[in-house]
Amino acid sequence: MKNLSVLVLLIATAGCGMLPSIPFIGDSDAPEKQTYVDLRPQPTLQIPEDLKQSELGQVSAVPEISLQRNASYYPDRPPLPDAKYATDNRNEVRMQRLGDRNWLVIPEAPTTAWPKMKQFFADNGIVLADDRPDLGRLNTAWLTDTGRPARDVVRTLLQNARSEAALEIGDDRFLIRVEQGLQPQSTEVHLRHDNDALGDDIPADLVRVQEVNSDLLAAEKELLEQIGGYVAARVAESTVSKVALQIGSQPKTDMQRNSDGIPELSFFLDKKRAVASLTQSLRNAGVILNLEDTDAGRFDISIPSEVLTGKSSRGFFCRVTFSCGSRGETNVTLLMSEGVGSEKGDPYKIYVLENGQLMTDVDKAQQILVLIREFAT
Repeated sequence: MKNLSVLVLLIATAGCGMLPSIPFIGDSDAPEKQTYVDLRPQPTLQIPEDLKQSELGQVSAVPEISLQRNASYYPDRPPLPDAKYATDNRNEVRMQRLGDRNWLVIPEAPTTAWPKMKQFFADNGIVLADDRPDLGRLNTAWLTDTGRPARDVVRTLLQNARSEAALEIGDDRFLIRVEQGLQPQSTEVHLRHDNDALGDDIPADLVRVQEVNSDLLAAEKELLEQIGGYVAARVAESTVSKVALQIGSQPKTDMQRNSDGIPELSFFLDKKRAVASLTQSLRNAGVILNLEDTDAGRFDISIPSEVLTGKSSRGFFCRVTFSCGSRGETNVTLLMSEGVGSEKGDPYKIYVLENGQLMTDVDKAQQILVLIREFAT
């Protein structure tokens, strides 16, 4: 037994000697810490001729780095990557409302949402008379048999809406516009009801259906809810439509630094929607809106430090009562520039001001604008 104990001790001692020397923090022999800035490409892997070679490829996808228009503002270091924020309901199909305007937000790219729109109407036996995937536009054929018993969702909800409105004249159809959402992987579905005996004639080349009002608002809202339920239930298989690629090439937001190096967030929306998206984004992020002057485009806000770091625990009650304290808050003003704000005009641009001037810490200003963009709906 004594010899066995000595043998175990010798093995343990030898084992310790076989371990590599690990430098401790503060050790002068420890290698300097390297960051991604110091990394350099390595030579291509050379395979010996006597070994079987196979075609080399990327094991992991390397993300594209967008071109910095003002790289001269980073003389000593490259810009840090933008922070990522997420809302709890980002993966849900949602109905959005702004006054009498309604639209559907689907957490998918337009290339997969577009086929599902068409499949929904096909499953309900509705013929599509207008199909323009490059513009994201669909029109149903005129529905002339609304007086007969219906077996599909579309005609049933239309009959109910006509009955509630005591409408007994005219034929009906629906106009649909599928657009890129505010978030990269999201789609907006805008829809309007049209009756040929009510209202004005709608131009055949209409693209933005948001520019007209529904003759029966109840039919519009109910059909959007039915489409949302159809997509959420994953009734249709996910397929990618290459003909709908153009829809996703028209973003509603853009984050850039201008020629002076000043961060600016652009909203390609009309003013009413731009203001609503900004204020809703602040609420979603847990930012306190102290003063709102829509006419001047000025919004005084207080941002808790934990919100910018992504570690916010401020709930709905805190945001309503403002009773969670002001420790570590950043107080700034958001300035929204005037603009046409339509698809054919200039976007609304948002800047960060501090003490009445453009914020000198441009990195922090960009972080604030990224926070707004990520929580915008």
